[in-house]
Amino acid sequence: MYHFPSLAEGPYRETFQDFPWENNEDHFQAWCEGKTGYPIVDAAMRQLNETGWMHNRCRMIVASFLTKDLIINWQWGEKYFLQKLYDGDLSANNGGWQWSASSGMDPKPLRIFNPASQAQKFDPEGDYIREWVPELSSVDTEYLISGKIPPDERGDYPEPIVDHQQRQREFKQRYQQQKD
Repeated sequence: MYHFPSLAEGPYRETFQDFPWENNEDHFQAWCEGKTGYPIVDAAMRQLNETGWMHNRCRMIVASFLTKDLIINWQWGEKYFLQKLYDGDLSANNGGWQWSASSGMDPKPLRIFNPASQAQKFDPEGDYIREWVPELSSVDTEYLISGKIPPDERGDYPEPIVDHQQRQREFKQRYQQQKD
């Protein structure tokens, strides 16, 4: 921020100044409340809302989901995090959000986290998800970490609000159009 104070107001990559975000307010609200239908995302958001903190890996997962799956402006997430995090810091928060949105400083800017593969790698037994999404505590681990929960085991837990594969393709198309 010292060398690039303009980052507090907008993206590092100027091509992202007018990125075509969807900014669906219902999707943003579901993300904020941990009701996206993606267990690892929902667990992390519920932890943030209850404790004011979440692990850095989870911060990257939920930031990627907000920007790449929901196609919502990273600044919405940046603002929400600063309102909730007890360790919120403008510089670190801004840098993390811009990295996740592909609008910041990154030698490989197009990174999209798959919520299922992130859960499989970083919560292989589903313990973290079960702790923060208790309505899924009895779901078989294979279903829990893949996010493919059978309807009869879902209970009141929401269906996924978007299709990850489809949204990944849509984000990549928008990203490519911005670069050209």
